[in-house]
Amino acid sequence: MILITKNLKIYIYPKDHDPPHVHVVGPDCEARFYILSIECYQSYGFSRKDLKRLSKFLEENIDLLVQAWEDYHEE
Repeated sequence: MILITKNLKIYIYPKDHDPPHVHVVGPDCEARFYILSIECYQSYGFSRKDLKRLSKFLEENIDLLVQAWEDYHEE
């Protein structure tokens, strides 16, 4: 787990596939965002408003997310 915001947990899984992305998991909802573009490419259970807030939160933490992806995927 990389970050927690409210009741959501943000994960980067070691050895996960490219391109760099995060999994945002909450009660009865999940979304996946590309890290570099902060684009949501898969979602269920989130409203558009929720996804917009999440995008902003991820953008504010992009440096941490990029570093975490690199740390988990070094060879």
